[in-house]
Amino acid sequence: MTTPTPSPDLVQRLLAGMAERLDPDAARGLRAVIQFILSGEDGGSYAVVIADQQCTIEEGSRADADAVMTMSAQTYVDLALGHITGSQGFYSRKIKFSGNLNLVMRIHALFPSVRGDEQTALSG
Repeated sequence: MTTPTPSPDLVQRLLAGMAERLDPDAARGLRAVIQFILSGEDGGSYAVVIADQQCTIEEGSRADADAVMTMSAQTYVDLALGHITGSQGFYSRKIKFSGNLNLVMRIHALFPSVRGDEQTALSG
C-alpha cells in the first residue's frame, strides 16, 4: 500500500482522528500529555491530552508533557496509517522519545492505527 504524502490537511486530519480512535478501556484511569513534535514542511507541535477516558488535541507545546515524541511528518503519517510500528520507527531512528517510556509503549493500545475505509477516505 502506498503511503500518502503528508500535507498539512492530512496531518491535521490524522491528529484530530486520534480523539475518535482513543480506546476508552485502554485509557481507563490515565491522565497524560503526549507531545508530538513533527519536523518538515508539514510538521508542527501538538499536545495529545488524555483524561477521563477522552482525548483532546492542542496545537503547540506543553511544558507538562509526560512524554515527547519527535519524528518527521511523513513518519507520523506512516505510523498513524499502520505502515510502520512504533518499534520499527524507534529502531530505525525515525522516532525519538523522551519521558515516560511506559506511556510511549502504550500508544498503539491507546490509539489503534487507521484502518480500512477510514484509511481510503484519508488518502483520497
